[in-house]
Amino acid sequence: MSTINFAAREINCKIVYYGPGMSGKTTNLKHVFSKVPGHLRGEMVSLATEDERTLFFDFLPLDLGTVQGFKTRFHLYTVPGQVFYNASRKLILRGVDGIVFVADSAPNRLRANAESMRNLRENLAEHGIDVRDVPIVLQVNKRDIEGALPTEMIRAVIDPKKELTLFEATAHTGGGVFETLKSVSRLVLDRLSQNK
Repeated sequence: MSTINFAAREINCKIVYYGPGMSGKTTNLKHVFSKVPGHLRGEMVSLATEDERTLFFDFLPLDLGTVQGFKTRFHLYTVPGQVFYNASRKLILRGVDGIVFVADSAPNRLRANAESMRNLRENLAEHGIDVRDVPIVLQVNKRDIEGALPTEMIRAVIDPKKELTLFEATAHTGGGVFETLKSVSRLVLDRLSQNK
């Protein structure tokens, strides 16, 4: 759920990067952070415990326009990849406006991708959100690894009805990172414009 700062004339939107452990969620955020000029973004914050890490920062994109004269500020979050941190995952999803599901292309991670998508659906349901009511973009990451599974095989497990916009990525080089972010951001802004 977006929040509005009337004094700054900004709408604040929350985008969460969700997916299995080591799929590239943090790599995506670090790449975006490194490319957004400092005057347009806040600091990267890392909430770390002994075993888990959550990153977030906010930024003002210049090229996505306004909603009824308000600038949009996006707050980007990662969730911990490991399922045993489910309480943190649920908390981070509270108030979400858009989701990037980062799937891992490694052959031995297909099941982890499926379990993470199931977990996302369950956690959204606990917040009273139907998965069809929040913009979600599927990013199939690590396309450059040896033995990467075919994109359509990964999609068949995660998104069998082909309802999600899909991007291939190699987040460690930045490939597909901004295309994915721009897509989910536009979906979020479209949803905001419809709900005005």
